[in-house]
Amino acid sequence: MPTTQSLTLPAKTESLGAVTRFVREGAREAELPDARMGELDLVVEEIFMNIARYSYPEHETGVVSIAYTVWGSGELAVEFGDQGIEFNPLTVRPPDLADDLDQRRAGGLGVFLVKEFADSLSYRREHGWNRLTFGISARP
Repeated sequence: MPTTQSLTLPAKTESLGAVTRFVREGAREAELPDARMGELDLVVEEIFMNIARYSYPEHETGVVSIAYTVWGSGELAVEFGDQGIEFNPLTVRPPDLADDLDQRRAGGLGVFLVKEFADSLSYRREHGWNRLTFGISARP
């Protein structure tokens, strides 16, 4: 039977440590190998920091909800939710990695990395909430 835990925090950059610790609890419960923890941390940081920096209008602090579900040994799903500006990161055009750094357009690299490290990724807008869910498994 899957287990789910959730947490709601201010969507402020200062909340990143608490978010990372919370998701790592789920990763340990799911028995994800240490080899995946760095990738998990990167995905969590990228998603959370984008919400904290861009989801809500300047000088307005909203909340972010984080929930994880352990589907079984080696299987973790994490959902981030916010009530900020509607944004589907799955529609962001991937960066052209062949371009020189000084000629590359800004943005898109973080979403690219999330797509690379997550085993699954989905977005939906539901009742005024952005919901981004990713799955990560024990695979190497």
